Amino acid sequence: MVGLFWRQYKTDVLFVTGVVLVAGILMGLMLNPFLTVVNHDSAIFCILAQSILKGNYLLTSEPNPQPYFTFPPLLALQLAGLMQLFGNEDLQAMQWVFKGYIDLLFLASLPLFYAWVRQMMSRRDAMILTPLVAVNPIIFKYSSDILSDTPYWAFSMLAIYAAWCFWKNQEPQPSGAGKPMGWFFLTVLMIILCALTRQIGVALVVAFLATLSFKRQWKLLIAAALLFILTVGGWQSYEHFYRLQHRSDISSLNQQGVQEVLDKSPIKLEYVKHFLVDRPVDLDQNRMQTTPAILLQNIVDRIEAYTKLSLDHLLPGFKAKGHKVNLTHLWPLMALFWLLFFTGFWNLLRRFPFGGLYICVYMGVLLVYPYISQRFLLPVFPIILLCTYSGILTIRDWLSAKFTLCRKLAPAAVPLFLLLALAGHLPDTVRWVNAGYQLKKANQGPSLRKGNKAYYETLLWLKRNTPQNSLIISRKPPVVYFYSGRRSTAFPFTAHQDKLFAYIQEKRARYGKQFPHIYIFEDNVFGSSTRYLKPTVEKYKNHLSLVYTDLVTQSRVWLLKD
Repeated sequence: MVGLFWRQYKTDVLFVTGVVLVAGILMGLMLNPFLTVVNHDSAIFCILAQSILKGNYLLTSEPNPQPYFTFPPLLALQLAGLMQLFGNEDLQAMQWVFKGYIDLLFLASLPLFYAWVRQMMSRRDAMILTPLVAVNPIIFKYSSDILSDTPYWAFSMLAIYAAWCFWKNQEPQPSGAGKPMGWFFLTVLMIILCALTRQIGVALVVAFLATLSFKRQWKLLIAAALLFILTVGGWQSYEHFYRLQHRSDISSLNQQGVQEVLDKSPIKLEYVKHFLVDRPVDLDQNRMQTTPAILLQNIVDRIEAYTKLSLDHLLPGFKAKGHKVNLTHLWPLMALFWLLFFTGFWNLLRRFPFGGLYICVYMGVLLVYPYISQRFLLPVFPIILLCTYSGILTIRDWLSAKFTLCRKLAPAAVPLFLLLALAGHLPDTVRWVNAGYQLKKANQGPSLRKGNKAYYETLLWLKRNTPQNSLIISRKPPVVYFYSGRRSTAFPFTAHQDKLFAYIQEKRARYGKQFPHIYIFEDNVFGSSTRYLKPTVEKYKNHLSLVYTDLVTQSRVWLLKD
C-alpha cells in the first residue's frame, strides 16, 4: 500500500516537502523572541492566555478587568495550553514557542492547499500556486506576531479540503460507505474551530449551511446547524447573557460608540454592533452607519481599498518617474483584475459551491465592516490568488480560440503571471524575513526602529520607576501592561481637550484608591497620541508633573498631581 502510494504521488510528496522546507527555513530565520511592541492584538492574546491559566478570561491590563469578547477564546486557549505544556507562565520567555506554533500551523496548511488545488484543477496548477502562497508577504508579515489570522487560515484550509472530499465522495466508496460522513464531521469540526478563532468564521458557517441547503441534504443541514448552535452559539450566548447583567466598561478600548448601541440593543453582541457604527474609535466622528448613503459609500470605499491591497500582493508596484501613484492602482488595471477574478470565482462556484459561497460571504462582510486592513485579506488571499489564476486560464483559452495572435501568445500567459507574482511577493517577503533575522541577531528588544525602540525603553522605565499600584493613561494599554506590568487604560480619541482631560479625572475619581499614582504616557510614536493627547497635555500642564522625557522621540511621561 505504501509502495503504491509512493509510486503514484512521489512527485507531489517531494515537491510539497521542498516548498514546506523552504518556507520553514524562511520563517525560522525571522522567528524572534520579542513581541512587536506596537502590536495591540498580540499583547491581548498573551494576556488572555495568562488569565486562562488562572481560571478566567479577563483582560487584566485594565484597571477593572472584564471578559474580553472582541476575540473568541480559541487562540488564547491554545497559548495557555502551550504555557501549561512547557511549564512556563513568563509571556516574554514564551514568545519563541507561541510564534513557532503559529508558523507550524501555516506550514501544515501548505500540503492541504496543494492537495485541494491538485484535485480541483491539476498538478501543474498546484505546483504554481502553492509556492506563491508559501512566500506570501502577508503571511510572513503577520507570522512575526501572535495573531489569530494564520491559525484561522490553517483551520479554514482543512475545513475547505474536508468539504471538498466530502462532496467529492458522496457515493459509497469500495473502502466503506461511511467515509463521506467522516469528512462531513471533520468539516463541521474545523468550521467550529474557525469560528472560535475569529468572528469571521461565521462566513464558513453560513456558506456550509447554504451549500447543504442548495444540495437538499436536509438531515445533514439540521445536524450541522445544531452543532454550530451548541458550540459557536454557546460562546455568543455567554457574551449576550453576561452583558445583560453587566454593563461592560469598554470605554478604555475606545469603543464608546459601540457601547451606546449595545445599551439600546436587545442583542448584546459587541462584534455585530460594530457594523452599525462608522468610525467607532473616533468620538468626534463616530456615527450610525445604517443609512443607505453611508452604507453604499463604505462599500464603494472598501471595494477600491481591497482591490488595491490584492493587487499589491499579486503584482510588483510600478511608479512612473515623478509620480507617487502606484500604476497598478489605476482603474483600467483594477477593472482587468476584477474581470479575471470574477471569471475564476465563477469557475470555483460551479466546481465547488462551498468555496465560492465562502469567499462571497467573507468579502461581503469586509465590505461593510468599519475597519480596513490587509490583515483581513490573509485568510482568503490564497483563494483570491487561485480565482485570479483560474480567470487568467479561462480568458487565455477563450482568446486563443477566437484570435490567431492570442493563440501564439497563449503559452506565455502562465509564466508571465508567475514571474509578476513572484516579483510582487518576494521583495516584501525578503524584507520581513531580514527584519526578523536582524531583530533576533541584535537581541536588543522588540524593534530596531529608533521610534519603536524608544517606546519600548519608556515602558521599561515605567516598570523600574513607578509604584506597582500605578495606572497609566496610554495609546495601547495591553502593550503597556505587557512590558511595564502596570495597569493601563486608553485615552478617548477626541480633539476636545476638556472632554479628554475630564476622562482622565474621571479615572482618578473611580480608581484613585486602588491606583493612587496616575501617569500619562504621551508618546510620539502613534499619530493618535500626537493628535489628541499632546494638545491636552499642553493645555493642562499645570495639573501635571513631567517625570520622564525620551530624547529620541521626545515622548514624555507625566504624573497627575493630587
